[in-house]
Amino acid sequence: MLSLLLKTFTILGVLSAAVTLIALGAGLCGWLVKRHVPSRTILEMDLEAGVTEASPPWNPVSQFILGGKPHLRSLIEGLIRAAEDSRIVGLVARVGTVKLGFAQTQEIRDAVIAFRKSGKKAIAYAETFGEFGPGNVGYYLATAFDEIHLQPSGELGLTGLVAEAFFVKGVLEKLEIEPRLDHRKEYKNYKNLFTEKKFTPAHRESIQRILDSQFEQILRGIAERRKLPETELREQVNQAPLSAAEALGAKLVDKLSYWDETLETLKAPNPKTKLLYVHRYLHKVGSP
Repeated sequence: MLSLLLKTFTILGVLSAAVTLIALGAGLCGWLVKRHVPSRTILEMDLEAGVTEASPPWNPVSQFILGGKPHLRSLIEGLIRAAEDSRIVGLVARVGTVKLGFAQTQEIRDAVIAFRKSGKKAIAYAETFGEFGPGNVGYYLATAFDEIHLQPSGELGLTGLVAEAFFVKGVLEKLEIEPRLDHRKEYKNYKNLFTEKKFTPAHRESIQRILDSQFEQILRGIAERRKLPETELREQVNQAPLSAAEALGAKLVDKLSYWDETLETLKAPNPKTKLLYVHRYLHKVGSP
């Protein structure tokens, strides 16, 4: 009886050890697959979806809530790592109608320029730049890439910047509310929201100066990257929006193509090249 029990426990122990080893092996294989980056990989960014500033935990729930938007820092760090990774052979990004602030755009633009110094090709793709509004920020970002591809039916809305403000003094009057606010000097204009019904001359001037400065920076950056005289670029802005053919003729884009054709251009040396989003690439290799 004792020997039978010993044999039973021995068999159970062996089976338990076998199951544990199989589970560990499966987990290790899964981890290796999760961490695997193909030997020829093109990184991809969909900047039309926007980015998040806060770093979310990597799990399906947070990704669903944030709509799959990557973290800004993940994009920057991913490009830094990719520049030195021999498995990464290129970069492609959708940049047409970007939902980015100007500061975010500048950070990503600088990271793309730094990535290009590694000699790896980077292509920006857009179905259109500002079909229903200005396309300044998206195009400014696109000029950081080696090439800009635009869909043949798209357009380039390099049309300038606009600022809006609203005033609630009229509403407060109807509610018989009298705001009591003060400010230091005429250019401190936050209180105007409550005390004015339209722009004061100083308020208008301050907003105009900000817009002028920002647009000057955009034009200067575009002219530098596209190697165009700034005076010529201003002429194109005055004629915008431009059709895809006009943008190509003005040397503001490099090729008219569809998304699949752009991918074929990058994959041409090896059709087996794989695509991988930048933030997922960073998740695989870890932060620098």
